[in-house]
Amino acid sequence: MDESETPLDEFEVFKDAIKEEDLEVQIKMMKQLGSLAKHLGEELTRDELIPFIQENIDFHDEILLNLSEQLEQFIPLVGGYEHSQSVLDLLRKLCHTDEEIVINKTVETMKTIALGLNSDLTEKLFVPMVEAMASEDLFTICIYHIYIHKHITIILYVFQTIYSKVKEETKIELRHSFRVLVQDESPIVRKKAASILVDLIFLLEKDCLRDEFIPVFDNISKDSMDFVRTMLMRIAIALCKNLTESEIEEFVFATVESCADDTSWNIRLMLAHHIGEVQENIPFGKMRGKILAMYQKLINDIQDEVRVEAVNNLSSYCQNLKKSYETTNSVNNNFEAVFQQSIVPHLKRLANDPNENVRLAFSTNIIAISSIVGENCFKEDIMPIIEHILEQDSCMDIQENILQRLHSLPAYVDLTESSLSIKIVVRKLIFNSHAKWRTRRSLLVAFLHIANTATGAYFSDNLKMFYATLLGDPVFAVRRTAPVILPLLAKQYGIEWATDYILPFFRMFVKDCRYLYRYIPLFGINELMNPSVRLGQKETYLNDLRHIIQTSNDDADKKKVAAILTRIARMIDTLKYKLEDTIYRDILTLNESIDDFTSDNIMLYADECVTTIKTNCNCNIFAIENKSMLDQRIYLDGLLAVIIIEYLQIIRELFDDPIVNVQIRSIHALNKIKEFTSKIDDELKETWVSEAVDVLTAEEKEQIEKLVDSEMDERPKMISKEDIDTQLMEDDRIDNNFEDSPDDKTDLHDRKIPEIKVEAVDDQVSIVDETEIINSKEENGSLELIEKPQFEISKAHADEIWNSALKA
Repeated sequence: MDESETPLDEFEVFKDAIKEEDLEVQIKMMKQLGSLAKHLGEELTRDELIPFIQENIDFHDEILLNLSEQLEQFIPLVGGYEHSQSVLDLLRKLCHTDEEIVINKTVETMKTIALGLNSDLTEKLFVPMVEAMASEDLFTICIYHIYIHKHITIILYVFQTIYSKVKEETKIELRHSFRVLVQDESPIVRKKAASILVDLIFLLEKDCLRDEFIPVFDNISKDSMDFVRTMLMRIAIALCKNLTESEIEEFVFATVESCADDTSWNIRLMLAHHIGEVQENIPFGKMRGKILAMYQKLINDIQDEVRVEAVNNLSSYCQNLKKSYETTNSVNNNFEAVFQQSIVPHLKRLANDPNENVRLAFSTNIIAISSIVGENCFKEDIMPIIEHILEQDSCMDIQENILQRLHSLPAYVDLTESSLSIKIVVRKLIFNSHAKWRTRRSLLVAFLHIANTATGAYFSDNLKMFYATLLGDPVFAVRRTAPVILPLLAKQYGIEWATDYILPFFRMFVKDCRYLYRYIPLFGINELMNPSVRLGQKETYLNDLRHIIQTSNDDADKKKVAAILTRIARMIDTLKYKLEDTIYRDILTLNESIDDFTSDNIMLYADECVTTIKTNCNCNIFAIENKSMLDQRIYLDGLLAVIIIEYLQIIRELFDDPIVNVQIRSIHALNKIKEFTSKIDDELKETWVSEAVDVLTAEEKEQIEKLVDSEMDERPKMISKEDIDTQLMEDDRIDNNFEDSPDDKTDLHDRKIPEIKVEAVDDQVSIVDETEIINSKEENGSLELIEKPQFEISKAHADEIWNSALKA
């Protein structure tokens, strides 16, 4: 404010600005309202400023919102709570706006002011306002019911805030006003009043609750509008929390019980939704059987939606039913007998329900029962139902639901006993899921759940082929997700198991005729080195070995750690030596040419799967959790061997690929190997490593190094097409005899990398189908697809084309 300008002058400027139609000016001036009030002083603010705003309140919604926010801080500016009448009048006027966000903020401000008032001021200022608002003809506020709903919301929330602060006489008047609203002729008002009653019950005195509001509860139960009666269950549960057993039985339970037979399925739906809470809050043995009968009616209801909701609350109801037996009759707890006799028969019917949504909900909730019933009951009664769903249900989503929740099965369930069920359903899901690629992707999560309880032999005998099939899935998102679980399988069953049974499937894609499929081996090595779901401390590989050295007093353990460190050091030296080879050094130097290359964002293709795996996986891939693992080949040891024996050669072959993008990815992968090697080498140079290795004699070190050298000379295990279930694939496009061709080194095009100038290279791969990009240039990069992969042709036809090309 200018020194020559008085507060009144400033007020005049404010009035002129507010009366203008320039919205920006109005907003700017409204934001200065608090400052103006300070300059005007308390009296002028009460007598001049606020009345002016009331008279000119027809502002834009943004201004009204800003006003409602500022009024919360206005109490000291008008002289304190005893002078807050003008602020309350303005807030009451704001209640008549039609913008919900303004209404909500106004209610918050009113409640904040009410909390600061003492009892006398509450009686003097707030109660008259609430009574006046309650007595207004709501239909004169606005002809639309939605606005009546907002207005009554304000009345009830303010009522709830001030009730505990007023005198007994005023409480009687407020309760009367509330009962009037509950019986209002507008069903919208009656429903909103019923919803507020749920919270108000906890504020009411016990006598008032029983004498005045039980009749209100009865009136609501008899309301002609079913959408008003839908509030019954919430009110009943609130009453049960405040009444004794005899009072519940006398005043509440009969109404709750009648809801199971209500003619409106919406009422039965609400009972099904709250059935677990009903059992929790009415745990008494006298009424337990009747609640069970209610639940039986609900899970057999003629309305599909009611059955779905009842099934969704199966676990909640059973858990509270069990708890009621434990708390009221701990000596003769026969919950399991009741469950087997009164609930299991209905569960068997639900497994064959004609409605697919009911069965889908059932498949989502049935496994959760394992945490409630005992081992024998689950094995004898629940597992046969689960196996029946897996084998017989025709809906893939339902079978998928079961497989995705296998991690919730208790430890005593041996999945190998159900191998036929799981094997059949996995094969059927893959075979019939052409239009549902997410179903196939979710199977990868199911494989991990199965691996947590099954042996490596079981997995290799029953699921290995399905995993190989998903590696070669026609949808990129599935192929990209499949390698994510590779390090987890290797951790679960051992890196040697993965080397023997899984990695050969990655190698076979090196010669696939479709260039996008030739990425798969590179995805595999990247996941092994840098797992997408790696947990625990990152970028450290030898920390657990160091911890064992520092904490163990067992010389045998220290010798085992020393042997492992010697093996790792030898393999790192071998890797460093190989990377100095001319061909690999040349490839590594090309990394600068692909500076703009960005690897795939795995979350784009596998967001749900990775999130689920991280939630249910508690292992650190590179960790050595206990000393017993020192007797096995640790993950890092096996991974280094895989890189040396297999992946250096794979990268070399893919660097010779005729497709530029494959070449670039091979460069990227080799540089990742280089980075991986350097990080481990840096850790090996730490002082503690040399000290740990010193416990070995020179002869022992030499013997270990010779053993490592001999292992590095081994040839990788190959896989034949006979090992693949080709019926699950679109066609057979992997030519395992390709490398036996006399001219297998012939380049289809001149290669390659030194002339590449990459501006931005990242395969813009469709999650669902790659066919859209096959015949086009990459829109976001400077590379053009050199080779057009063959699609929808037989292997024989492909061989014929290839041989003709060689002869030409």
